[in-house]
Amino acid sequence: MANIIKKKNCRPTVGKSTHCTSYGVLQLLPLQDFKPPKELKAAFKNYKLGNLKQNSLSEDYVKLINSFPRVKKVEPKNYLIIFKICLYLETFEYQLRAAKHDLKNQKLIGDLDTFVVTVPTLEEDDPFISIGDSVELQNEKFTMYGRIVDIKEKQIYIQLNANDKSKVQDRLFNVKFSPSDWSMKCCHYALNTIHKNNLIHALYPKPSRNYRAELKDEFDWVNKNIKNNPEQKQAIINIVNNTSYPAPYILFGPPGTGKTMTLVEAICQIRIKHLSKNILICTSSNTAADEILKRLLSKSIPCKDIYRMYSPRKNWEDIDKNVGLCTNFVDNTCIFLPKDIFILKKIVITTLITCTRLARLNLKSDHFSYVFIDEAGQNTEVESLIPISLVSSLNNNGQGSLRAQVVLSGDPHQLGPTIWCKEIEHLLGHSMLERLMESKVYQKDEKNQYNPRYITKLLLNFRSQEPIMHVSNDLFYNKEVICTQNSNKKFVISNSRIFNKIFPISFIRCKGTEMYTELRSVYNEQEVHMVSYFVRKFMTATLGTRKIGENDIGIITPFKQQKIMIQKELYKKNLRNITVGTVETFQGQEKEIIIISTVRSRVFKHDGKTHIGFLSNPKRFNVAVTRAKNYLLIIGNPEILCEDSYWKALWDYCHEHNACVTI
Repeated sequence: MANIIKKKNCRPTVGKSTHCTSYGVLQLLPLQDFKPPKELKAAFKNYKLGNLKQNSLSEDYVKLINSFPRVKKVEPKNYLIIFKICLYLETFEYQLRAAKHDLKNQKLIGDLDTFVVTVPTLEEDDPFISIGDSVELQNEKFTMYGRIVDIKEKQIYIQLNANDKSKVQDRLFNVKFSPSDWSMKCCHYALNTIHKNNLIHALYPKPSRNYRAELKDEFDWVNKNIKNNPEQKQAIINIVNNTSYPAPYILFGPPGTGKTMTLVEAICQIRIKHLSKNILICTSSNTAADEILKRLLSKSIPCKDIYRMYSPRKNWEDIDKNVGLCTNFVDNTCIFLPKDIFILKKIVITTLITCTRLARLNLKSDHFSYVFIDEAGQNTEVESLIPISLVSSLNNNGQGSLRAQVVLSGDPHQLGPTIWCKEIEHLLGHSMLERLMESKVYQKDEKNQYNPRYITKLLLNFRSQEPIMHVSNDLFYNKEVICTQNSNKKFVISNSRIFNKIFPISFIRCKGTEMYTELRSVYNEQEVHMVSYFVRKFMTATLGTRKIGENDIGIITPFKQQKIMIQKELYKKNLRNITVGTVETFQGQEKEIIIISTVRSRVFKHDGKTHIGFLSNPKRFNVAVTRAKNYLLIIGNPEILCEDSYWKALWDYCHEHNACVTI
């Protein structure tokens, strides 16, 4: 969108396939002054901006888009139009980025079943080309369509329609990639449902004057440890008793405070006290959904009561066979239960996007009594609407209502959703959890306390030693988090000059130079070698009486190319079980030892301000430095990193405790 907005002296036009091909730079218009014409509603009816023609509507539409950078927050009266247009712009940006991989005059190599094309621009875990996406193959005579069935490094395997396979031989094709827009369609559907059911204002709850006496602890705790955690007990009791209804209940969980443990216990207690009620659990990823499933099974919830619903794109080979009986796979094939069988399942677990498939069952709006959205801070607001739309209805008086207790679990100070169109990131990238926590209902009162009817902040950290959490606790959590980690397990390593025996953090000064590949991927070769050196040192260490193994170590770096180079270096030394990933990969994870390779060796200037680019994101910083349980090692150039206040706070803290090392 940045390139689009900067174009000058161009007439706003609307394209058929790309939705919007160019926008003129027009005077910014305050959003509240925009009056959506009737034609706009008609254009949105079929979710296609291609319905918009060259008329006055186009000019108003362009003015609206150009006003977005100045819009600070989404108000109820603008809810539908802002999020609708944000979804279209995000789709368009995604298509633009996928188009960078398009190829010309390519010869397809393969047999009668699958053909292969090499894509030089493809990077590891590229988000813009995925298995299942469509591919258009075109030459001067005809156009064919295929589907991506596999990706190996820079090679993409394409399966064509049966009638087209014979046309491939000895011909050259232009290859165009078409990323799936299924997730965006799901978001549009949910947004329209919420609008149709007149529920938008219900998403902006106001404080209720209704007084409810303090609820008694009459619970037989499944997890006995909950009994000694007052915040977890408070959250579970209030969730089970619907104290915030019809407003969502928020479970605010800083790193390592047991959000998932609390959700699982709440679900178990609902099953004990309200056996007939149905529960829907949605997460942003399959990994998170599977974790909840495994924990519920470990608490003796019968498998027959649980329905773990996967997307048709999920392969049976990738599923943990220990939970196979709970899934929607039959004879290794993904199916969807008919309504008469589905309604017998008391607990449904799925991802937010796959949850959309429940709409076709036409369930009653009160079928689910509880809706849990885990890691809600990682989802866009519109993604969170998908399960909420299933429990919304419109009564005879035209008033919308929620028919279930919605529970949002997450942390607004950790990573939010990934948005590719940066000009709308402050709107579409603002999760429902984060927006609600900025409203009066969910904020602290004059006594500096949250209203437990609506929100609970977990305070006991079970993961990290106190020094590892110290800086984040100070910067993000008002010093309220209390670490309970047993520090009796002594971390012993041979080189005491580098590793402080009594302080579980080391900040290693490294003045390596960041370099760029042809595709502008960033890496720092000196830090790669340093990571390898320290991994070998850690592999000689012990934690208590146990020797450190590969699975105890995690390596975090903000840049994908650095991740690739670190992996290659470790593979040379036959170390293949050490997790190496970006900050996004590690959200929700923990390791005994975390090594952070920051890579950065230069500063940037924008609008007169100095910053360190990608690393300046405080949420990314917070996640990276809170993954370690017993030791955190940071490798970087402090002269560069200290340009950012968060990294400077960490450096100063380490310096104060003699944990800054130059080698």
